[in-house]
Amino acid sequence: MSILTVQQQSIIKNTILPKIPQTRLPLVHALTSKTDNDEQKIEPFQFEKTIKFFQDPHTVKINVFENIICNSFSILKSHLVDRRIHLCQKLYRHHKNGYILKDLHNLMKIFNILADVCQQQALFIDPFINILTNCSKPFLLDKSTDAEIYSSALISFYSDFGYLLRIPNKRIQQCILETLYKSIQSTNKSVIAKDNYDGLRPTTINYLLRIQCNSDLCETLVKALSMVENELSLRIHIIKLLQIYTSKFPNCVARMLTHDCINRLVSRINNPDSSGE
Repeated sequence: MSILTVQQQSIIKNTILPKIPQTRLPLVHALTSKTDNDEQKIEPFQFEKTIKFFQDPHTVKINVFENIICNSFSILKSHLVDRRIHLCQKLYRHHKNGYILKDLHNLMKIFNILADVCQQQALFIDPFINILTNCSKPFLLDKSTDAEIYSSALISFYSDFGYLLRIPNKRIQQCILETLYKSIQSTNKSVIAKDNYDGLRPTTINYLLRIQCNSDLCETLVKALSMVENELSLRIHIIKLLQIYTSKFPNCVARMLTHDCINRLVSRINNPDSSGE
């Protein structure tokens, strides 16, 4: 090793290099479109997915073949029933403060599906009743203009809602009538904080009453009297609703006259009470 090399190594060892200051790098948050409030927002209920599951042809075939090969399908059928009931409970919890107007079409689809299912399987009666009771709450508006945009859709909804009285089950019929009555009674509504509506605006009672009176509810209720002639409590509910509709909106009386509903009511006034109550 040369003398020059030894000197160079000695110089390197004795030389103290200046320390480079370690400044902290600025913390840059990830750029995203989400905010802190977005974590609290509830995802919309998947109506179309739920309807598709209820109408799945494979589940229908299992119900058809149930009596043919009962043991083979019992486990699978029980699993499908549990999933359907779970979806009903999820729908009830998700819309505990009321349904959104823009979901009316899909909502009635589910009602009609459950109306048929309840007559085949009693396990669905309680979940169906829970879902129906949410209709006693005011429907919710996504925009201020939704009230007029969906007024025709809501009229059709209430007409179809009255047709659900065709279900031959007293509990379901009573739930339908009580739901209609509570929906237009301000005294029966609980006070809900505005924050619980997730930014949506509830419809007014006068709006719901006007929509119901423009639907076919009056005619349907009169026709339903013959179906519940042995149930005094149901008949009283129907009469109360008819009194409210006809006292608030004279056009209800005109429509009832057109459909011969008044004659149906008057002709049965003096009939004996077949319920025995």
